[in-house]
Amino acid sequence: MNNPNESRLLTFFTDKKKDPSYTLAQSIGLVLGPLLFALILLFVRPDDLAFKGVYVLAITAWIAIWWITEAIPIPATSLLPLVLLPLGHVMNSATVSAQYGNDIIYLFLGGFILAIAMERWDLHTRIALTIISSIGTSTGRILLGFMVATGGL
Repeated sequence: MNNPNESRLLTFFTDKKKDPSYTLAQSIGLVLGPLLFALILLFVRPDDLAFKGVYVLAITAWIAIWWITEAIPIPATSLLPLVLLPLGHVMNSATVSAQYGNDIIYLFLGGFILAIAMERWDLHTRIALTIISSIGTSTGRILLGFMVATGGL
């Protein structure tokens, strides 16, 4: 690893270590999510909602609890429908997994990757300073700069 840029990249991707222990909120969320799922399945019976609807409501509650408390990592929580929807016979696994490969998902993923790269190397600051230095600092010109930057993106 003689290249200093390679060292910077490795540091960027590996320095995000968290404490492996759970916080109290995460521990509560870890238990509360499946418990709420079971309670909704057992006790919630609206007249105009079929069992599949109640099942989806229970899955949504479980996922929401785990997302809010971050009991497990958010990407792992997002995989729960892939397992639970086919188990409840709401959707088959092919239909559920096809939604994870939707074109819009990849569009957002590409945008997020570009945003992370721009932020990592301060490209967003360079672009902003270049626009302000070339256009000016009056209110109207800054607004024009926003429009030019948005149009360029």
